[in-house]
Parts: sequence; C-alpha cells; structure tokens
Amino acid sequence: MTTDLVARSQYGLARARHRLRRARERGAPVVVFAMAKTGTTGVAAGLRDAGIAPVFQVHDLDLAFLDEEERQYHWSGRPWRIWDARSALARPPTSDARWRVVCLVRDPIAQSVSAFFQPGMRHGYLTDAADIEPLLERFGDRLDRLPLGWFESHLEPTLGIDVYASPFDPERGYAIISTPSVDLLLLRCEGLAVAPHALAELFHRKDPIAVPRKNVGSDKDYGRAYDAFVSELRPSPETLDQVYSSRIVTHFYTSEEIAKFREFWSVRTPLSGPYSQ
Repeated sequence: MTTDLVARSQYGLARARHRLRRARERGAPVVVFAMAKTGTTGVAAGLRDAGIAPVFQVHDLDLAFLDEEERQYHWSGRPWRIWDARSALARPPTSDARWRVVCLVRDPIAQSVSAFFQPGMRHGYLTDAADIEPLLERFGDRLDRLPLGWFESHLEPTLGIDVYASPFDPERGYAIISTPSVDLLLLRCEGLAVAPHALAELFHRKDPIAVPRKNVGSDKDYGRAYDAFVSELRPSPETLDQVYSSRIVTHFYTSEEIAKFREFWSVRTPLSGPYSQ
C-alpha cells in the first residue's frame, strides 16, 4: 500500500472513531466557539475537569468552510476541531436541547500573532531559535486582514445572535445572552480571572469552575522566538487606528484598555500581560 493510501486509511479510521465516540455521548452540546488563540483550550479543559460534557471546542461552524478546512488539513494531522464542529452541528440547538456556548474575544493583534506562531513548528518555519527578521517578513500583511467582523461572519449566521445588540460591561468582564435555544457566555481572553465565576453562573453551579493555563505561546518550545517577535512587531499607525476603532474592540474593552493596547504595540517594552498567550 502506498504512503498516500496508508495516510488516507489512517485518517478515515481516526475520523470514524471520533464520530462514533461523539455519537455515544448524551446531552446537549456545550460548545466553546471562538477564534483560535483566544483561550478556548483552557476553558474547554476547565469544563471537562468539572465533569461537564459533552464539550466541543471549535473555531468554525459553517459546513462549507469546514469542508475546505478538512481538505487542507487532510495530510497534516487529525483535525479534531473540524470533526467536533461537524458532530455538534449534527445536534443543532433547540428549545428542548439548548446549547450552552462560551465565546472569547482578544486584542486582535495579539490574537493574530499567536495564531501565526501556533502552526509554525508543524509547517517548518519556526524553531526555538528562529531569527526574528525572517518571521516578521513571513508575517507580512496579516494585520491588514484581521477578522474584525468575526462575530458577523461566524457566530451570528450559525447561532442567530447579534452580540452587539446586547450591552457588554467591561468592568464586569463577561455577559450572558440567552435565546430560546442558546445560552451564550462572552468572555475576554485578557480577563479570564472572572471566567470561573462566569462559567459557574452559566451552568448554575455554586462553586467556581477553574480554568487552567493551557496552550500558551510563551510556554512552548518557541517561547523565546515568540517573546522576541512580539517585542519587535510594530504595526503602522493606520493599522492601529483601524483595529482599535473596530466594533469588536470598542464593544468589549474600555477606552483605557484600548489605549494600553495601542501603547503596547507602539512602544518597545518588555513582554507582559495578555500578549504571552
């Protein structure tokens, strides 16, 4: 059997096993649904540690997009997130089987940097001692293509919720929006200290649900390169204006927080805070 056929067979078998395991689970899906590198791994792990199931950690819930993603991933690993999304969509939310959804947001520039580094080792352009200049060149114009309309293009079409139609209090740090079939918890990656109490409220639990530190860029093998990259990246003033006047930022963050984001990306300072995620 050729290498391609072996890989195809192994991939198909893994996908079938995943589908069977998910089909055996009972209860309405609990869906951690957000852009990559916003804190979804830690939240999903915390829910599972608390005995909540079934938990689906996904980044997309559009079938056409999932089809394209799976074609791209087919030879590079086992795309659990895609399979989870398909399994969740096979059990859509209803009034009798409500979905509880946790969605996170993050400073768009920090999210883009983390998402750039995440696949770097797999694709071979990143090592723990990678030179920064080639990485900055490879990063290129990504900041001109940030998904600033993610809620309009991803969450609203699949869940029918316009998050901007409901207020969000940055001082509180989270909000819960309920519809006849969905309870949606909105969190901020930079404010996960409130997550244990917010999750407990969403699931009507007395005790907080701890969120462990997971999948953090500066903790990984490429941590030194990541820290150096963040300290060198300086977006243009035009990019900063576009990003930090966008609705996805102004709805979830105070003017003081936005000013700190802008300052961080404008002045060379030691790495700290939410940029190490």
